[in-house]
Amino acid sequence: MQTILESQDSSKKPIKRYVMIGAFLVILLPWLANSVFFNSPNNNAVISAEGLGIAIVKSGNLIKDVRAPGNLVAINRKWLSSRVSAKVVKRVLEPGAIVTPDSIILQLSSPELTQEYKRVKIEYKIAKAQLDALKEIQITQRQKKEADVKLFKIEKQQAIEDAEAKKQLRVTKIIPKYQYSEAVLREKKLTLQLEIAQFELKQLPRLQASLLNVEKAKVEQQLLRVSLLEEQVSRLEVRAQMHGILQRISVEEGQEISQGAELARVADQKHLKAELRVQESQAKDIQIGQIVEIDTRRSKIKGIVSRIDPAVVNGTVTVDIKLPNDLPSEARPDLRVNGTVEIKRLENVLLIDKPTHWQQSNTAYLFKLTSDSQAIRTKVTIGESSTTSIQLLSGLTQGEQVIVSDTATLERFPSITIN
Repeated sequence: MQTILESQDSSKKPIKRYVMIGAFLVILLPWLANSVFFNSPNNNAVISAEGLGIAIVKSGNLIKDVRAPGNLVAINRKWLSSRVSAKVVKRVLEPGAIVTPDSIILQLSSPELTQEYKRVKIEYKIAKAQLDALKEIQITQRQKKEADVKLFKIEKQQAIEDAEAKKQLRVTKIIPKYQYSEAVLREKKLTLQLEIAQFELKQLPRLQASLLNVEKAKVEQQLLRVSLLEEQVSRLEVRAQMHGILQRISVEEGQEISQGAELARVADQKHLKAELRVQESQAKDIQIGQIVEIDTRRSKIKGIVSRIDPAVVNGTVTVDIKLPNDLPSEARPDLRVNGTVEIKRLENVLLIDKPTHWQQSNTAYLFKLTSDSQAIRTKVTIGESSTTSIQLLSGLTQGEQVIVSDTATLERFPSITIN
């Protein structure tokens, strides 16, 4: 008869046996699968030839480039803004119109400004009239001072002669002493008056010039105000101020606008540049002076990198492309374009078309065709790459064919069969 301890021990033995068998199978099955899979003489995959991409190794030039979207932008462009608070009366032109510097785009209205302009014009006329009146007054003053000096000279001469005559009469005691004294004092008085009149006449031009300068400054001040308001009134007719095309109008008829408000944009459509938005990771390879091809979808334009924006905006860097003056007919501001910047050019190297889902690396495994239905896995060394091609340094020779379709799931096979 089994004891309780013996009964428990015997019930655990099957469980231990099953655990040991399971662990053995976990270790053994992958080894068996690997041995069967890779050591079998028929260890290859079978794929369909339909839709299979095959490329031929060839010798040629590899152009490493960077591609980016962008727009054509006018080099000369102008935002037109309001100089005063006003109301939009009429939109004379609409976007797309060809304009000259005198073309009127908008008509604005500001009764307050017009009234102020008229008032200042009247004040200017008053100031100018006061200046002219002062000039006439000063001429009269100068003539009067000159006449006073002449008159005092005559009176002084008469006083000198009178005093001399009374001096002789006093010697003979024909006249009393006080009459002679009066004649002498009168001579001295006229002499002093003549000196004062001569001094005033000498100082008069400088004094008159100072007064004249004050009035002239007032007139110039009024003229400046008139000119300023005249310019503001003239700006109520918003003109293009340049040759080009009207790109945008930002206001509507009847709209009240404040000083400095954006009204319209005009651009010169004859002189354009391209602005490309290059990914931040690719911008490091771009340098000023590199050759660029701009594709307008109808024409291709050659350009040169002229500026690289130091700032990164939304993961892209703006690159300016200088374009020739002779542009195709479809070229106009804001046109969407694609640009290809030539980074490096390698001549007479082995190339293949870039495989699907390609990721840049120094080495890769490609399937090389040995016949129309067989391909073997081959290790190749990779050099530079462009948008469409990669450079082969070793592993393949010119004329050989490789599969460039996505074969990531087949890399464990040393060979494949093509049906």
